[in-house]
Amino acid sequence: MIGATTVLMTVIAIGQATPTDFRLPPANDGQHLASSLSTLRVAPAAFQDAPAADEVSSVNAGQFQSADSDDDKATLEAADAAVPEFGAEGSMRWTIHGGYGIDVHGTNQEVMGGLGLQYFIVDGFAFAPEVNLWGFFQTGSDAFGGSLDLLFQWHLIREPTWSFYGDFGVGILGTTANVPYNGSEFNFTPQAGFGFTMDIGNNNRWYAGVRWHHISNASLYEDNPGRDSVLVYTGVSFPF
Repeated sequence: MIGATTVLMTVIAIGQATPTDFRLPPANDGQHLASSLSTLRVAPAAFQDAPAADEVSSVNAGQFQSADSDDDKATLEAADAAVPEFGAEGSMRWTIHGGYGIDVHGTNQEVMGGLGLQYFIVDGFAFAPEVNLWGFFQTGSDAFGGSLDLLFQWHLIREPTWSFYGDFGVGILGTTANVPYNGSEFNFTPQAGFGFTMDIGNNNRWYAGVRWHHISNASLYEDNPGRDSVLVYTGVSFPF
């Protein structure tokens, strides 16, 4: 009995002599054991002077964000370098377009639509052939046909988002009836005019212009009345 009493008294004495810093927080306090031990500087080094979790997350996020930003910047710069400046020597584009013309000496009309190609031989100067379908509404029989037009474009003013150009060339035209009505079914089509382009995003360009459009068989046939029209047109060009 004496031994048991002695042990009990010793335990009580030790409990009373324990500093408050050694007391563990209640279970419902929600703090980790390491937090209490660290106040006594007996916790492992991993628990001492460590940055808060939110600080670590912020730093890591900043590192990843910085890396991502650098990668994105490099990707964008590479993409910009891969897209040539509009009208740069050696660049190519294709076009889709349509137009309407009226005979300057009467009421005869014409409509057209087709596809084209632009190859810039030097900066701002392009070889621009077109393949077009035509409808001619005129005195006598109306006619329909197709043409191959070999044109050149010179972009006299070339800005990052727009340009102003002049164009000229000649084509060959075949139709289902004489054009004009007292002319022939085969003709040449000298033409010249001017227009402008405007950037519409993704390196695409809207353009519009006006041309003098002449139709003549160059006296290959007995009759060569010829026809002159004012042709207005519009279209979109895309990088090739």
